[in-house]
Amino acid sequence: MAKQSKKDSRPRVVIVGGNFAGLKTALNLPQKFNVTLIDKHPWFEFRPNMHELVSGMKTPAMLRFSSKAIVRRMGHRFLSGTVTQIVPEKKRVITASGKKLLYDYCVVAMGGVANTFGVQGAEKYALPFKSVAQCQSIGQTLKRLSRIKRPFHVVIVGGGIEGIEALGEILRGFRKHDGLRVRIIERAANLLPEAPADIESEIKAHCQPYWVEYFTGVAVKKITPKTVLLSNGRRLKSDATIWTGGVKPNPIISQSGFTNTPDEWAPVQESLQHAVYPTVFFAGDTARVSGIHSKQAYHAIDMGVCAAENIIRLDAGKTVKPFKPSGKPTIVSFGDLDAFVIVGKIVIAGSALNGLKEVVFQMSMTEFDPSGLVMKALHLSNRAGNMSLRKGLPLALSPSAMLKLKNVRLLS
Repeated sequence: MAKQSKKDSRPRVVIVGGNFAGLKTALNLPQKFNVTLIDKHPWFEFRPNMHELVSGMKTPAMLRFSSKAIVRRMGHRFLSGTVTQIVPEKKRVITASGKKLLYDYCVVAMGGVANTFGVQGAEKYALPFKSVAQCQSIGQTLKRLSRIKRPFHVVIVGGGIEGIEALGEILRGFRKHDGLRVRIIERAANLLPEAPADIESEIKAHCQPYWVEYFTGVAVKKITPKTVLLSNGRRLKSDATIWTGGVKPNPIISQSGFTNTPDEWAPVQESLQHAVYPTVFFAGDTARVSGIHSKQAYHAIDMGVCAAENIIRLDAGKTVKPFKPSGKPTIVSFGDLDAFVIVGKIVIAGSALNGLKEVVFQMSMTEFDPSGLVMKALHLSNRAGNMSLRKGLPLALSPSAMLKLKNVRLLS
């Protein structure tokens, strides 16, 4: 990487946050910009697959890659640190160590933080499900519980994608244990409330041979070390309470004056520029983008590309372009029992799709590391089977191609 001198006249870009949106922004900015990416973690985590840590299908090393190495290969600078404030009036980013970085353009891609909705005991006793370390800890806890001969009770709070994928991995890893007792709680009327209802019935059919209970249309009121109290007054035993419910904005967003209240995501224009500060872009979970109700990793990647392109255009005096969400599918894996691909209102399911998420994982990492160094370190799971990258790409984009596979069914 070229050294940055005090007389460096290149436009300064500071990217806050180094996961999908932040890294993708850096990847698409040429070296004509003086780019610094800041993140409190030294690694990039591939979080769409971190549920597999619960069953031991993945290890942390398979999902973590050096952010510094990736950013330096891009020709940019990586700074390990925690951002405590962004001062848009002075175009300045401040870190916990007291460093002050001036910018010409800033991209805020720090994501959200776990939202416990004020539930008593949740932050102290529940096991969060938002990082590689947290999912690894859940897997270790379940392994310890599985060694005992008496029944052990697991409660999953949240029946969205994370909760369902957690349930699938628990069954993958521990369903042979006669003492496994799993309960899943969702405050909406049904599991996967934003997905077609057909998936819920399929999941329940897969769970029928096992001790799994569902509580929908009810909220969690209190969590203790050994119990979960529901809003209807029922108290459930719990040796491990897994919290997969929701995220909220990082408080730095409101503290820096980008929103009026702490509960708001940053308001952005169609170009992803902040509504008040046009040199500040928001990408990933932090951006409040119309038309996206459930943000996926591919949304963050696409936003990173858009933010970088618009910085290049803005710096060249050109008109910025609007962000247009792509129509990529959502893949929901259910351990080794099933997989569901949601394309609009179409749902395709089948064991033959179990390797598709692995293929998407490999494809995504190839994009982040074109040199191929990361791919050499990847464990290529047997779930990928014969689904090579060349074959997986059209499968990931085409429902008709998926339906040609054996043991695949159209749900809706």
